[in-house]
Amino acid sequence: MEFSALDHQSSKDLLKKNILITDVGSYLGVSLAKSLLLENCTVYGVGNSPLLTDLLIKEDFTLLELDLAQPLPAHLPNFDLIFHLNSLYNDFHQELSTIPHLSPAASNLVSFAKAGKSKVFLLAPISTDEQVYEYLIRDPDSQKFLKLLIAGDIYGPGMSLDFRDSTIGASLSSKRAGTILPILISQAIKTGKVILDNEGLDLVYPAYISDVIFAINRVAFSDDSKNIQFLVSESPKTSLSVAYEIQKVARIILKKELGLFFTGAKPTIGKEPESEIKIHDLGFSPKVELEEGLKTTFEYFSNTGLVKTSAEIESYPDTKNTGRNLSSLLSPQVVQVASQTKDQHSRQIILARFSSLSFRPRLKSSILVILAVLFLFTAKTILDFYLGVTNIKSAQAALYQGDFDKAKFKAQKSSSSFKAASNKIKILLSPFSMVSPQRVESINLALEGASTGSYSTVYFIEGSQQFLTDLQIIASKDSKNENFDLETPAANFKRAYFESSLAQKLFNEAKTQGIFKSKIESIEKTFENFTNLSLSAFELTSVTGDLIGNGDQKTYLILLQNNTEIRPGGGFIGNFGLVQFENGRLKNIDVEDIYTIDGQLKEKIEPPKELTQKLGIDRLYLRDSNWSADFAVNTATARDFYKKETGRDVNGVIAIDLSFIQNLLSKIGPIKLEDYKEEITADNLFQRGEYYSEVGSFPGSTQKRDFFGALSRSLVAKVLDNIAQFDKNQQKSTLPSIALLESIREGLLEKHIMLTFDNPNLSSLAHTKNWDHPLPPMTFNPADDSSQTRDFLAISEANLGANKVNRLLQRNIDYQMTIGRDADLVAKLKIVYTNNSQAETWPAGKYVNFLRVYVPFAADLFGFENGDKKDVKDVEVTTNGNLTTLATFVEVPIKSTREVIFTYRIPKNIKLEKAPFYHLYVQKQPGTDKDSFEFTFNLPDYLTVKSVNGQNDSANKQNLTIRSDLAQDRQFEIELAKK
Repeated sequence: MEFSALDHQSSKDLLKKNILITDVGSYLGVSLAKSLLLENCTVYGVGNSPLLTDLLIKEDFTLLELDLAQPLPAHLPNFDLIFHLNSLYNDFHQELSTIPHLSPAASNLVSFAKAGKSKVFLLAPISTDEQVYEYLIRDPDSQKFLKLLIAGDIYGPGMSLDFRDSTIGASLSSKRAGTILPILISQAIKTGKVILDNEGLDLVYPAYISDVIFAINRVAFSDDSKNIQFLVSESPKTSLSVAYEIQKVARIILKKELGLFFTGAKPTIGKEPESEIKIHDLGFSPKVELEEGLKTTFEYFSNTGLVKTSAEIESYPDTKNTGRNLSSLLSPQVVQVASQTKDQHSRQIILARFSSLSFRPRLKSSILVILAVLFLFTAKTILDFYLGVTNIKSAQAALYQGDFDKAKFKAQKSSSSFKAASNKIKILLSPFSMVSPQRVESINLALEGASTGSYSTVYFIEGSQQFLTDLQIIASKDSKNENFDLETPAANFKRAYFESSLAQKLFNEAKTQGIFKSKIESIEKTFENFTNLSLSAFELTSVTGDLIGNGDQKTYLILLQNNTEIRPGGGFIGNFGLVQFENGRLKNIDVEDIYTIDGQLKEKIEPPKELTQKLGIDRLYLRDSNWSADFAVNTATARDFYKKETGRDVNGVIAIDLSFIQNLLSKIGPIKLEDYKEEITADNLFQRGEYYSEVGSFPGSTQKRDFFGALSRSLVAKVLDNIAQFDKNQQKSTLPSIALLESIREGLLEKHIMLTFDNPNLSSLAHTKNWDHPLPPMTFNPADDSSQTRDFLAISEANLGANKVNRLLQRNIDYQMTIGRDADLVAKLKIVYTNNSQAETWPAGKYVNFLRVYVPFAADLFGFENGDKKDVKDVEVTTNGNLTTLATFVEVPIKSTREVIFTYRIPKNIKLEKAPFYHLYVQKQPGTDKDSFEFTFNLPDYLTVKSVNGQNDSANKQNLTIRSDLAQDRQFEIELAKK
């Protein structure tokens, strides 16, 4: 059977941060916590609320019971970020003309910032004066770690409607700043009336929840130097104008008229107006205006059934005792509005009765008109959907071609078309929502996901435009005085990732709830790549500053590995390069033959015995230094050799192989080598490389260095020249930058690129993402069986035949796990090699392979087959850390097949009562391609499969076969159950 294995490189596998959120049970707190969990943060919360139900089941969320006025307990981790949301209501609502008196909790958290232990964000109401912040940062040391978030009226789907003062007759003047809009929404939904104070002259700062969350994330995860951040979606509006918007939207979404009333004393003449906040001062671009936000919010509450019917509304207290009717206090114009509303209602009743009397004579024509309108409405819906799909495909095609303006325009059109189709489909399908609500909801979710995914493309394009401009500055030697902005593209890429992740979630919900699954999956595939690309682009822009040195000099050693001659670290190191940055600018890129510096090594270093046995090597050089299956070990060795051979240090090591270069050529096009009068393509790379670098080579020959040096320089020149030619005015680039980004992402994921760095930020990211290829990976400890029984497999090969036969070698891997009567583990690994070489002539020939297999610690080998060899003594068994290594030589003659079989017991038992899970991690060898991998899982009679990788497609099976490949690391987590 075909089965999709877990991808070891999850798109959410960001460097974890520990976050503390106070008042986490609030609407903002829950929304912020969910967004941070999506960013792979570990979130701790203080507070309680029914809204926390979904969060409590999240693995990376912990609810704490703390007295924040006291020092934080020692057992808690160090928090990178602290969001004190309680401060919105508890610390800043007093008169600000006096010196603020912070609560003990706020004072305690501010002291954390002053001590530099955590970056602390205090949430304050919109009326907070800047003098408050000046008071808070009396100590200059706290300025770097303390920031004030000024919040407007936060609202959106899922907001709390539990405002005790939201009922009729409440006085808005007594309400806390930042709650006017939520209270008006609550009134509209719960009572069917909107009650204003102060003649509706109070200022409201609408702040839609997604805009607020994006702004908080942006300021939290960037180096923004602003100490005060405003969280609003648009310029202020009077509460009266907001009430009119609420009435208009309620009329469309809730299908009812809302009464408009006033209460409280009349406003004081000459009251000093509140200061306005300009949108261009925000530091981010809000996306949701009030009308759109109200529609989304009312649609949410309408679908949840919380909107009161007319009968329920009438049960609320009459406004005669709790508030003033419009006619008693409003200006004539406002009274006229209320009267018109009442008159319109009366006219509607009269017209309805009149229509019922005159309907029959015109029945036929009326039906025809209705059908015609319905047909046109349906046709327009279908057209909108078609335009949405067509435009997003055009946008992505233009993006891959480097036409950013066209791509952005098409993406915006696509989002608008999907949104228009969504609005129409809700009306068309409303009669069926009671009959088949899940299917209707499925269609709505799919269209909403398509609209969201389209707009994520817009953010991605904006990020790409700015980042290419930054790369122009970095790569140009004539722009030393020009500054580049990495924060803006990073923020855009992060927003693109957030929106595309949301689109993926909507698509998944749509598939599980309704029909048209294949159609939804087709639309989903149009967007799914952007989630991973956006994450990769965000990571790249986030670390670019550290990579180029931020003013310091940086030098990186590049190892060019030929994986047609496979080695444990990826391939034989035939060439090396140096990339140098100085003052934030690219200074130089050089490529050399490895033998040019290996000849300078004076110290004799003993090689591994296998190299001596098969190749006759009596001393080790940099070219053979990648002997370990752990790349971090290899880079330490390579740096040591480079220092011994040249006397110079480097700041990091990057290894790439020919498969990466081949993939890159397939995406960005061929390279013209003028000196060779050759065009090198993805199809002829290996053939021409072997011809020019090896045929006719002799000791001291420079032809290998010349060819690969010319190839590398031409490849780099093509990229840099196209970056330099990027037209900032026309927003066009001849470089397919997205293809380049895809190649880098695929290379890292499939281990054709590996890297280690000295810089702690770069090193942490590389280690967290397993780009430094440790053995075993950082994210999987084979010895940790606390919550599941863990199994591990890694295969490492070294071609010691002095040829390039790996290009002609086929490898099929079959792994069988049998669970015994006592839930014990017996493994059988079969590797089938097929050597397709047709002659012994170089570069083909016999495959001489030193094979090492890494399995869990203390595994007991009791069966072995390697052609005629069947004695386990032919296998060298050693232990290294928490792994056991099985090593032997395997030789595969030309035009032949060889099977190698290892059978061994793993000293573990599945804990059926406490942890009935088996988890296999298969680690790919660097430099290999998509080797076939088949996993067979056998159970005794009393056990059965419950789920595989969280899916129940294989439930109740006793024997399971999963076919996959090793294009990347694979994981299989199987939950067991007793029959």
